[in-house]
Amino acid sequence: MLDYIGDKMDALDFDGDLNLNWDKEAHVIELEYTMTVITDKDYTIEDQDGKDAESGEVSYDDAVLFYDKTKIDGNEYAEDYLTVIPFAGKKGIDQQTVDGFFAYFQQVLDDGESDLLDFVDGTSEGDEFAVAFDPEELAKAIAAEPAKKADTFFAYPKY
Repeated sequence: MLDYIGDKMDALDFDGDLNLNWDKEAHVIELEYTMTVITDKDYTIEDQDGKDAESGEVSYDDAVLFYDKTKIDGNEYAEDYLTVIPFAGKKGIDQQTVDGFFAYFQQVLDDGESDLLDFVDGTSEGDEFAVAFDPEELAKAIAAEPAKKADTFFAYPKY
């Protein structure tokens, strides 16, 4: 499971930073991402922590949580993550879900980087920035994967 998710993560076309963190005790895997853009505009941008961005560099970070639905309720953590994706205990996660997620996540990252550039250049209409994630689009991306992939599972790692 970790290897397959890691390989899919490594295959993403993304200029930012990606990290995979496995919490063995909690039975969760976090996929963290950071987008960084440079601006030469003459105004102050406040980051996610409420601090002013320095030297024209603006970073945005967030994460996706893959969680063991037999151990925790992912909905309790949904507000803290871009999205939460369940897996079936030791059985792990099916290939259809992982492949569909990463197909959609690539689009999310592409749109997010573009939107962040628009935000720091002052061409977006909003005064706050957040990466957009649509659960319905994720469901469509998963459904678009071949149905036979739903039968292939990547087991939760043993430790």
